[in-house]
Amino acid sequence: MRAFIAALLAVAAAARADNSVKDPGAPWPAFVDLPRATAMGGAHAAISTANDAITVNPAGISQQRRYHLEIDGLLDSRFPAQALMASIVDTTSSAIGTGFLFSRWGSGQPEGRGEGWYGALAYSYAAGGNYFIGGETKYYRFATPDGPVRSFAQDAGLLVRRGNFAYAVVLQNFSTSSIPTFPLTSTVGIAWGTDRDWHVAFDYKADLSDLKNIKHRGAGGLELLVGDAVALRGGATWDATNDLWWLSAGIGLLTEKGGAQVVLRRRLNGQGFDQMLMAGITVYLE
Repeated sequence: MRAFIAALLAVAAAARADNSVKDPGAPWPAFVDLPRATAMGGAHAAISTANDAITVNPAGISQQRRYHLEIDGLLDSRFPAQALMASIVDTTSSAIGTGFLFSRWGSGQPEGRGEGWYGALAYSYAAGGNYFIGGETKYYRFATPDGPVRSFAQDAGLLVRRGNFAYAVVLQNFSTSSIPTFPLTSTVGIAWGTDRDWHVAFDYKADLSDLKNIKHRGAGGLELLVGDAVALRGGATWDATNDLWWLSAGIGLLTEKGGAQVVLRRRLNGQGFDQMLMAGITVYLE
């Protein structure tokens, strides 16, 4: 009996040891945004009106006048993964909107674990009433399964708004050399709606780290405001290359001074981690 129990524990440990930040959809900065965008399945490139713009499309920062501080956390107890993210966006001080993000991560089991931090400086400018351009400079400092990462990377984005319709193009993690576990990606997104009522959004993302084997991912999301105090969000993500699906759902509570949000993302098929929880608070400083 003891031998049987020991064998079960060994199998369980071996299964957990397979969890790597290189797995498709792993809880890792390359696949996880801030809570609002994550709740919508990652379909956010053509919205980007909150601090989430720092991780999805820096061009969106200058769309609205705001000075917001956001603190977010992530937990996946089965993978396992933990993260803490602090961001601030200011579009009140100058014509160029700016955003700062610091993100600390630990994810995966020993053989596939990634651990470290990255910082990002984002900047955005409204070129006329409908065109928004932005960039972002990031510094990664991580230990990954592919070795240590000590690298700068650059993002660039464009967002165009026509009434309630918007579209966006984003290039992320451009660098003079490839960065392990942080691939060069391009995103095209469309969205309808406003922050006052509802949003429907769709994104397509391509992993361009290997041009002979481009990886594809799609996402769709919905956001609905109930009164002035509650935002209901949901979304789906499809990894077309590996035929994997995730569902996300979240709720945001809004006040005149700030807000709070909770997000749950769950994998629907395939082996690997089951689900992750995110939560965050936002303080309006303006």
